[in-house]
Amino acid sequence: MQLEARGLVLDSLGERPRLHRLTVEPPGPGEIRIRMRAAGLCHTDVSQVRDARFTPILLGHEGAGEIESVGPDVRGLNPGDRVLVCWKVPCRRCRRCTAGQPHLCEDVVGLAGPRAFRDGEPIGPMLNAGCFADYVVLPAAAAIPIEVDLPLEEAALVGCAVATGVGAALWTAQVERGASVAVFGAGGVGLNIVAGARIADAGRIVAVDRDETRLALARARGATHTAHPGEPFEAVDYAFEVVGDPAVMEQALATLAPAGELVLVGAAARDALASFHPRGFLSRQQRITGCIYGSIDPHEQLPELLGWCADGTVPLGDLIGRRITLDKLERGFDEPANGGVRTVIAFE
Repeated sequence: MQLEARGLVLDSLGERPRLHRLTVEPPGPGEIRIRMRAAGLCHTDVSQVRDARFTPILLGHEGAGEIESVGPDVRGLNPGDRVLVCWKVPCRRCRRCTAGQPHLCEDVVGLAGPRAFRDGEPIGPMLNAGCFADYVVLPAAAAIPIEVDLPLEEAALVGCAVATGVGAALWTAQVERGASVAVFGAGGVGLNIVAGARIADAGRIVAVDRDETRLALARARGATHTAHPGEPFEAVDYAFEVVGDPAVMEQALATLAPAGELVLVGAAARDALASFHPRGFLSRQQRITGCIYGSIDPHEQLPELLGWCADGTVPLGDLIGRRITLDKLERGFDEPANGGVRTVIAFE
């Protein structure tokens, strides 16, 4: 049956998202409906206000909840199961997937049609997720069972901040033992890049940010050095740009050692441009790599990451600076995380 829900909808670029009453359809074949319990407010959500690909759009992509109902042909998932939302599900059929590169899937799995409506108008979900709603319908493959003892407010952050950050170090860049790393931007994703570099046993890890609280969090996760923007430090093998600012990208590129790699993780504006000196880049045999979702295979790595968070290998609790309810989320887009780096929505 249909369910009534609240959801945060962006109607036009540049406007503030607003909470609306929605009708959520029952799950179809191969789909599930989740009652959301927690969601993180990520910089990517905020960036949608600037450059969402379509509107109206139901925002949110980093979340966790409990299965409310399952559609026909769903196996291995049951009502009441705690699950993590995966917003990029590989098809397992395209040439990239069959070549062992599911993170480059060319036909990401989505819903067969709209499942959320406002006064009869279909509202498309952000990144096939749309987590800023009381109930969401997802492909069954987008639900990753949470089989560890982890609060859902923390588990929700694994779906983007942890997966993208730890994954950027371990699976995108594949940082080697003893390598040197610089992370430009110590927010939720950047701090998890630091954690990933520590897991990779990097030799020197530099966190760059202007916020002393965030630099302290970086040191707690294994940063061996910290710096403010513009402060010089020894060249590194890997530089991660997590701000999405072309000027910061150019600064990060300038810190690379010969054969170094710049990994772009921050969501820049779609029309942003960055520049570099190609001759020096060529002569130093350097690389620039884009990173989406930490290059993870979600069904393999998300359970592993959940385990690392549960056993403390990847700390999470201190990332949460503000807990709000869904009815406060409109204002949450304008407010800082209040001492931490992530605002978390706790659903009533």
